[in-house]
Parts: sequence; C-alpha cells; structure tokens
Amino acid sequence: MRKPTPLAALVPAALLTASLLAACGGTSEADEPAGGAEPITLTDDTGAEIRLSGPAERIACLTMICVDALTEVGITPVAYREPLALDERYAGPDADMREITGGFGEENVEDIALATPDLVIGLAGAQDGLRTAVEAHAPLYLVDPHSWRDSVEFLRTIGRITGTEQAATDKADAFVARVEAAAQEPSELTTLSMYGEPGSLGVDSVETPVGSLLAEVSDYPWPAGDDPFASVAVEQIAKVDPDLVFAQAFSASKDAEPLSDRLASDPVWAGLSAVRADRVVEVEAPVWATGRGTISLGLVLDTVEENLRK
Repeated sequence: MRKPTPLAALVPAALLTASLLAACGGTSEADEPAGGAEPITLTDDTGAEIRLSGPAERIACLTMICVDALTEVGITPVAYREPLALDERYAGPDADMREITGGFGEENVEDIALATPDLVIGLAGAQDGLRTAVEAHAPLYLVDPHSWRDSVEFLRTIGRITGTEQAATDKADAFVARVEAAAQEPSELTTLSMYGEPGSLGVDSVETPVGSLLAEVSDYPWPAGDDPFASVAVEQIAKVDPDLVFAQAFSASKDAEPLSDRLASDPVWAGLSAVRADRVVEVEAPVWATGRGTISLGLVLDTVEENLRK
C-alpha cells in the first residue's frame, strides 16, 4: 500500500520565507511578513503539483483534518463539509463559513465556488474525482494521512502555506511531545478501535491516524492488510480478544443505540474479555472517524489514557 510522503519534505523552505503575507485574522504579529508574497509550490499526497501565488488566505475544507489544522493556527475556513466543523472545539457554531452540500466525494462544486476560496483541501481516495471541476475555481490539495505523524506534518504544511509557521510549529511540537511522553510507558493492555454496525464492522488499523496513535500507548495488533480501514468479523476480534475496546456507532442520530448494545446478542461478542470486564467504551464517531488532525487526535488520546488507567 502506498505510504504518503511526509508533507514536511514537500515544500521547499526557500519558497516559504518571512516575506509571506499573513493568512487570516488568527495570525499573530510574529507571523506577519515584512514584504510582498512569493509564490508557493508544493505536491499533495496524490502527487499533484499545487501552485499558489502567495499564502492561502481563503481555504475551503472538504475534510475535517483541514478544519482541524486551520483551527490550530487560528484560521477559520471559508467553507466546510463536515458538521463537526461547527463544534466549539473546532471552528465553532458562530463561525462565518459556507456549508458545502452533496454526498461524500460528490460535493456541490457550486457551494465551493460561491465561497471564493484560493485553495481547496480534500481527502485523497474520496474526492479525487472533483479535481477538474474544483480547479476551475481554485487549486485542490488532497491529503492522505496514514499515521498520527502524517497528521502532524500536515499541520506543519498548513502553517507554511498560510504564513502561520510559528503557530503550526508550536502546536505540532507540543502534540509530538505529548505522544512521546505517553509512549514512554505504554500499557500492556490490548486495545481495539472499531466502528460500524453488526455485520459490517471495521477496524482502525496501525496505518490510520487513530490506530497508529493507539499503537504508541498500548498493545495494538491490528495490521492494515489491503485496507488501512480493515473490515473485520466478530470472530476475528475474538481471536485477538482485546482487553479494551473503543467503539464508534455510525449514525446521524445522537440517540443512536450504542454499537456494543447492538452486538450484545452475539454470543461471540459477549465472550470477549473487554465485554465481560465492561471495558467497551463508546466514543465520538465524528472525532475518531473523520477528525484526523491533531485536535481530534488529542481528544482521542484523552479518552484512551483515561481508560488505560482504569
């Protein structure tokens, strides 16, 4: 499986000097450039070359890792797709953003165009087919994080292309330090992050941001195989028999039945060590499944560390 090239290596440092224009209202005085902007050239995770005439000031986000990273550097997107963007931990309910409608991978390009972005950021493997239509209005950068470290490098890249390098570096370094500190004494408990519904279950493998993070702080024996988001049967989970399970129930309703309750009638599930010890934790599916950025992964780590200590 293709492993995405670390984004930090993709942007020539000489192109991203202190002469970049400040990106948006969240930029500090320390980030404000002294002179005119220089063009920026970088390569996204699909190998496409992106050219900007200067720092991106109006960014439309088709994926939450974009909103997440922009929030870290104090910038509000001009458009968003995921409802999680309106959460107070991200852009917030009062943020001045246009909603991008349409199905996942079939977003309404007119919504994007009406936001008048100078850069659009989407998810590789999902929104590749939009490139021609989107690039009639603005460049499209597709990101494909396969580990928490890829998420950190994307944050650094956001800092470079928006002229907020110091803010991005500070947040990235702080997150790396937190993970490395937690990894100093990893738990011996076997953990699992799973999602879906009975008959259609998936696992965050070690080649996903969440799975790779869990592998730093616990025993996480879930390889990717042919798909980083691997399908799994309850019987396969039983062979590993995890001590602690983090379950995500995908539903548009906040009152949806927890995934563990939906699996309760399955005798194989009922026999798992985590189930018998009441160590199945229902988590926020939007944060765990779509967040991907350092804010989201920090929230994931909060939940993981709390439950590993119990």
